[in-house]
Amino acid sequence: MLKQQTILIIEDGKSGQAVLSDFLRQHNFHSITVSHSQLTNRPVEQNVDLVVIDLDQSTQDTLQQIQYWKSRKPEVPCIVVTSSDNIDAAVAAMKQGAADYLHKPVNPEKLIRSIITCLRAVRDKSPQMNSSRLRTSHQGFENIVGQSTAMQEIFEDACRVAQTDSTVLITGESGTGKELIAEAIHRNSPRAVEPFVTVNMAAVPEHLVESELFGHTKGSFTGATETRRGRFEAAHRGTLFIDEIGDFKLESQAKLLRVLENHTITPIGSNQDRHVDVRVVAATSHNLEKLVEEGRFREDLYYRLNVINLKLPPLRNRNEDIALLVDSFLNQICEQIQKKRPELSPELQQYLANHSWPGNVRQLRNCLESMVVLSKSGMLTMDDLPDMLRKSEAAHDSIIIPEGMRLEELERKAIQQTLSRNHGNRTHSAKSLGMSVRTLQRKLKAWGIREQTLAHHGDS
Repeated sequence: MLKQQTILIIEDGKSGQAVLSDFLRQHNFHSITVSHSQLTNRPVEQNVDLVVIDLDQSTQDTLQQIQYWKSRKPEVPCIVVTSSDNIDAAVAAMKQGAADYLHKPVNPEKLIRSIITCLRAVRDKSPQMNSSRLRTSHQGFENIVGQSTAMQEIFEDACRVAQTDSTVLITGESGTGKELIAEAIHRNSPRAVEPFVTVNMAAVPEHLVESELFGHTKGSFTGATETRRGRFEAAHRGTLFIDEIGDFKLESQAKLLRVLENHTITPIGSNQDRHVDVRVVAATSHNLEKLVEEGRFREDLYYRLNVINLKLPPLRNRNEDIALLVDSFLNQICEQIQKKRPELSPELQQYLANHSWPGNVRQLRNCLESMVVLSKSGMLTMDDLPDMLRKSEAAHDSIIIPEGMRLEELERKAIQQTLSRNHGNRTHSAKSLGMSVRTLQRKLKAWGIREQTLAHHGDS
């Protein structure tokens, strides 16, 4: 997921704190709420991306808080909220360094726009990240790691798609970051100030699918003790991300198609249609074309979803991004658990760079988190690998040598296993074997196994 940005709310009124916190949470911001007196006794030391201050509670305290944040963390913007008869105080706050001020009662959409504008201004002023943490420069995509050609093409396409309301289908193996791309598309779109709502069809029981998406009325079925709006209504004017759309049951697909075509929903138990203005981004790790052929997915729904297709590459096809991901994940993990970042042994670095990672980016991050949490020293080595990976590594490295096997046959077996482990990538295989790519190619050609070994794996 994209990193949630943290908003500090300085407000003495409990009701005001609750309203602001709830609204910010709906727009995927994390919030911390405190009163002026609490800050006077103990300043907030957590990582904060932006501060919202109620100017009317105490003008002097507010100005002091702005001075505090400008002196301690000048990159953190402050937005003041004030009544229309307190303009002089608002001007004073702006002179102290406040980025913006809003009149009460605060229009929620204006507040979100102001927050996004201030955060973007900070991001635009920040120095270019070094090569070890290279990211796309497009707004809304700044937290996605990837400098490979494949990922840069995804960034470019996603950025162009974001400016439209076209339905998007994101495909790719599990763990490649489909939800992350979907959220980035939303954040970079004109709908950025509206809700980004997600639903994972694989996690919703079959009998609750329609209720989850379209809502229901009280008493419409056993257990419906109250009226509930569905995800489409919750995402009104924003974006609905439907993950694992391939698990959508066939019986309900016609209703989803109707929503996509007519932009209307009918909650279970109701006879009234409701208009929804929702941009749909769907994702799947399944082959939808195959599901269509098998009669498990409607062909018309497939074409309605597949207006624009973004296919995310597996991690094994963008090995050059692994070092960047390792660097980024280690920083995130160590910050979360408040632990000093460890070093990585050269052997472990090579293993991480060459491993096939069938679970993709998610598996890599989980592996690093496990090693960091359980490590007893400041250096991670091959011994720190999770048991499952160590067993896998041992299985790959073991070669049974029958009695009488010739050296040439042993070499051939070692090369074939190494190619299999690297999914046909000749460059990485040659490096692991300690030979040049040209030598590897010559041996494969001589043995007549070059095509059959690489045919199903590719060369990237």
